[in-house]
Amino acid sequence: MEKSEKIVYVTPEVLLGDLTNYAGGLGILAGGLLSAARDMGFPFVTISLLHKKGYVRHEIREREIKFLEDAFDPADYFRKIDKKFFIELKHGIKIWFQIWEQKLCEEVSAYFIDTDVPENPECFRRLTNRLYIEENLEEKLLKRLLLGIGTLVLVENLKIRVKKFHLNESHSAFLIVELLKKLRSEAMVRKAVVATTHTSLPHGHERFDYSLVERYYEVPREIKMISPGILELTRVMFYLSGFVNAVSWKHYLLFKKRLGESIRMLKKFDYITNGVHTKWVADPYRKVYDAYIPGWFSSPEKLVFARCVPHEELADARREAKLELIKLIHNYGVFNKSFDESGIIICVRRRITGYKRNDILLSDLERLEDFARKYKLHVVISGVCHPEDVEGRKILAHVIDAMSVLSHTKLAFLGRNGKFFERACVSGCDIFLHSPLPPYEACGTSWMRAALNAVPIISTRDGGVLEGIIHGYNGWLFGKNRMDENESYNDIKELYDVLESVLSLIKNEREEYFKICLNALATIGSYFNTKRVLKEYIAKAYQ
Repeated sequence: MEKSEKIVYVTPEVLLGDLTNYAGGLGILAGGLLSAARDMGFPFVTISLLHKKGYVRHEIREREIKFLEDAFDPADYFRKIDKKFFIELKHGIKIWFQIWEQKLCEEVSAYFIDTDVPENPECFRRLTNRLYIEENLEEKLLKRLLLGIGTLVLVENLKIRVKKFHLNESHSAFLIVELLKKLRSEAMVRKAVVATTHTSLPHGHERFDYSLVERYYEVPREIKMISPGILELTRVMFYLSGFVNAVSWKHYLLFKKRLGESIRMLKKFDYITNGVHTKWVADPYRKVYDAYIPGWFSSPEKLVFARCVPHEELADARREAKLELIKLIHNYGVFNKSFDESGIIICVRRRITGYKRNDILLSDLERLEDFARKYKLHVVISGVCHPEDVEGRKILAHVIDAMSVLSHTKLAFLGRNGKFFERACVSGCDIFLHSPLPPYEACGTSWMRAALNAVPIISTRDGGVLEGIIHGYNGWLFGKNRMDENESYNDIKELYDVLESVLSLIKNEREEYFKICLNALATIGSYFNTKRVLKEYIAKAYQ
């Protein structure tokens, strides 16, 4: 690839620094790939919308759950490009926008599209306020048109030479439609575009009635032939991309099974399992790793030597990290009793939605109370929920209700996004719980971030853990590897049985527990990282 040509990575969300313009794992992955590109000096540009009012943060007032904005000032973080741009839709409608840039190095930048400019009416100015939160379907459509077409406008005006457009989910798929209108060649579009699908659930695969779309945008006849009846953006993205990938081996198998012949039409359908950047390692662990695994931060494959870390020093780092998590809980969380570092802390940190089962530990409160009496168990549930997610709201209510009835178990809820909360939750616990209902997890990255901090995982058999966790060696597994969502499934008792054996191990066999911690770091940290992920994209998708 020529030095001046760049990969343009188009994503609806991206986590950079301590900003809140992301919802969950997709944004964390996007930020991790940017950091990996910077580390490798690989020409890479990310384009997203600026969500200056963030996604969601929660406050609990008199047992009522609030869904609040999580705002930031882009001027505190980015450089504003001193020029305005616009996309032009039907009937002469123009949506104006300005661009904010963060330059990570000479070859790597992030650009954010912001419509809050005087040239726009109020209905357009608010398009880039909140991530995934819209007043109606029309507003959602305009956001998708803005991200897709706006990317092409930005690239053209900034004179970015594009090697490939890399689209994440169907949110940016109007880029493909616009590209087809400009190039008039499906073959040329396929040569220019690669795509990644990050979920098998409906929120990642958007559909719009043509009657709504064509109020604003002329859809070419070829697109209507690819997606007759209704505009299915994922279908269009798959059909007109030269390379498409799932994000884990199981996710790949499920897509092949569900899509059948339509997936076989693709010349290249593969999987590239997700990873996380070493920046997620908390400071207390960094000091220890620096002493015993020189060069680990820029060369995470060296973490394979993690077993040389002395258990006592890992224990000291864990204690420091726990104190940081406890400080955040006491300052920002809701809890039934004060936490202390002598307890065994188990943490769930994920976007809050039904299939992730964030409240699964609260399924049998009697048994949970027994664990608390025997093992001094503390439970942290952290994450945020979309205001319109009915199942997510039920989970939040369940957590708040449980606080009022638990006598022995210390339970805390942290309803905030951001680097500090993310990192504290994956580094300051003794066990990390990853409990999605199979087969809905595409990959998951929170368990990888925990392993990077030498925190072992208890997980269901779903997503990327099937490629990384060996039961009893570097973590623990429970439940079936279910491939059919219609198959009956109940894994609650097995979770509690596994948890009890792990709690007993931590209390009675500390040396064996720390061996498992270091096995997790060595096996998961050395492979499930964004440096390896970016190298796979370069080899499989970008060349």
